[in-house]
Amino acid sequence: MLTMPSVEAQNSFGLLIDKAQRQMITITRRGRPVAYVMSPEVMEDHIDGQLAIQAESEGFLGVEASRNFLNQFRHA
Repeated sequence: MLTMPSVEAQNSFGLLIDKAQRQMITITRRGRPVAYVMSPEVMEDHIDGQLAIQAESEGFLGVEASRNFLNQFRHA
């Protein structure tokens, strides 16, 4: 994740938007995070990842466990 001071974000808005197409950008003011900028695609990937982590912590099978489970049926 890239970090950009708010002054630089204001002065280089086009560059900020270009970079946000590929990854989440943290905007800082006085060294503290104040905002995040990301494209819809990056946001969807981030949300999907967070939902997968939450599902696994709530007892749902993870990707590898699901794959192993399905392979048992394939080889039965």
